[in-house]
Amino acid sequence: MITEDSLQSSLLKEILEKKLNMVVHLLTPKELDERTTSYSSIKAILVDYSVVEEDFYSSYLNFIDENFSEVQEVLINCPNNISIEELCIWRSLTGIFYLSDDISTLELGIDRILSGDMWFSRKISQEFISTLRQHSKPISKNVSTKLTKREQQIITLLSLGNSNQQIARKLFVRENTVKTHLHNIFKKIDVKNRVQALIWAKEHLSPTSSTI
Repeated sequence: MITEDSLQSSLLKEILEKKLNMVVHLLTPKELDERTTSYSSIKAILVDYSVVEEDFYSSYLNFIDENFSEVQEVLINCPNNISIEELCIWRSLTGIFYLSDDISTLELGIDRILSGDMWFSRKISQEFISTLRQHSKPISKNVSTKLTKREQQIITLLSLGNSNQQIARKLFVRENTVKTHLHNIFKKIDVKNRVQALIWAKEHLSPTSSTI
């Protein structure tokens, strides 16, 4: 479970371990980059949505790629009005729990997820289906002239869920170069962080919008 080290997270860990007969490892966002322990046997990752900030997702993706070939992602403490665009950036999302959910709902849902089910509200399920049915918008002429070819390549890779490290490897450049390009892209498309850029990319780019 990725969350801040607190009394609340420790209590939740104890409850889940006792009620569901499972082992829960606590990991803070800062520890994602340390990677001193092997987590390859873990089947699901619970992410406390309250710790998801601008720099979180890149570190998180690197952590996932280096430790897991396949893992279920579960978000907890989500705001009730979380948008489908914010959820679409998670590559293996199998469950969502809200700030308003009580511990019994969390226990039941996680138990179902570990048994192979998914845990989404009807509203979110319908929005997911609707999103999947929609065709991605091709890059417009206006955006095409706004972004350089390299910037289009980077934003396309970003939209496919690649971390800065992965983008650097695929384009044979340094990670700092990718960060510089992303900074310029953010300014050009008028977004403030990586999450907003991901949402923008999913709305404006198709997966084949730029040859990589």
